Order: sequence, then structure tokens, then C-alpha cells
Amino acid sequence: MTQQELDPDRPVGTEARKTFQIRLENGFIGAYLSGDRVLDVGFRGYGGTVVPIVPNAIGIDLDYPGYDGRVLPFADGSQDAVFSSHCLEHIADDRNALRDWFRVLKVGGYLVIAVPHQFLYEKRAFPPSRWNGDHKRFFTPGILMTRVERALVPNSYRLRHLADNDHGFDYAVPPRQHAGGCYEIEMVIQKIAPPAWALDRSPLAFSSFQRLLPWLRYWAARWVPEPIKEVMYGLVRRFF
Repeated sequence: MTQQELDPDRPVGTEARKTFQIRLENGFIGAYLSGDRVLDVGFRGYGGTVVPIVPNAIGIDLDYPGYDGRVLPFADGSQDAVFSSHCLEHIADDRNALRDWFRVLKVGGYLVIAVPHQFLYEKRAFPPSRWNGDHKRFFTPGILMTRVERALVPNSYRLRHLADNDHGFDYAVPPRQHAGGCYEIEMVIQKIAPPAWALDRSPLAFSSFQRLLPWLRYWAARWVPEPIKEVMYGLVRRFF
């Protein structure tokens, strides 16, 4: 089924449904969720008549055969996309979830994630959530990106999209009232073939520190006792 044939009123998950037609019209779904093999993780949410995000997607919940809640029962590099809307915040070990969702992606595949925005949905400085006691953490765009960076190997992915979705959000509603409209962060990560090289973890990369070395040597020569000075010089020779 092509993007043009998708029903804009498709009964996808509650949050994804709010902007499903917009994502159809602006090409978001066509760009990131048009592959033959797509997983929709946590698609049911809190129940109701819900279907996966696109017709070719497999809906994954805790009752999916072979799924233990930690490891998806799919081979490495087997999926064109993994979509998950308002699910990651419910997972205690979100690092494992991100790694496992990423594991099943093909090179070139997309990880599409939406989570509630701390400043739009929670409207609180600190947990717990006033609106959902099962939320394990709050997300801002920066926090979400940090969680991804901690979970995935550098240069195994590229960030293709990161945005606040506040479509229809009413900024007049105060923090002690539940927000209306959209109040989420949307992110798209693309899996890439990693380069043959790894990040240079040598302190030589810290050029600003190198510029300080002459001053440190001068200071050490005048004020540091000889035994300590020898240890310091040994460390400098080893790493710089």
C-alpha cells in the first residue's frame, strides 16, 4: 500500500492519531515508515480499537509471541523501521530498549520515537508525573538525545529529525490541569554502516589542555615536590 492509499482516519494509537493525517500530508510517514518490514512497539497503549501505525507494520506488545519485554523476537538487521509512540517513558531499562530496537534495524533503517515532553505534558520540574504514575522519567529533546547517545555506539547512527510537536497545544492551560493537543518530542534516528575507524579517545584531542602544559611545567618546577613532580611528568609523557 502506498502512502497515498493510507486512510487518514486510520485508528492508530491515541497520541499518534492526533497528527497522523499531517504526517501523511507532509511526507513524514512516506520518508520513514514506508519499508516492507516495520515494527510498532507498544502500539496498543491503554487499549481500545487500535492498529499499528501503517498496514505493513507488526504491532508489538508484551503479549506478542516470543517477546519477553526486553529482546524483540526478530533477527539483527531485519527491519526497515521501528516505530514507538509514548512507550519509552514506561520502560525502566530504556537503554536496553533503545539498543534492542536499534539492533533489529537494517543499515539505512529508521528508529522513530515519540515521547511526552516534560515542559508540555508533565509541566513539572521533577518526577513523579502528575498524570501518569507509570512514567519512569521525564524527557526534553536534550535528555532524549543524551539517552540515545549513551545507548548507541558513536557513528553507528545519524540523527535525521528532532522536533517538539505542539500541534493544537493550549499554552493557556496551567500546570495543574491536563494538557490538550500534542505535547510530545519526535525523533528519527537512521542506522548507518559504521566507519572503519573509532573515536580518538586520546587526551591529545584536548588542544586547550596542551596549551596549558608550558604553564603547568613552570608551576611544577617551582612549587611541586620532586617525587610528585616525577609522577606528574610520567603521566604527561604517557598520555600527551
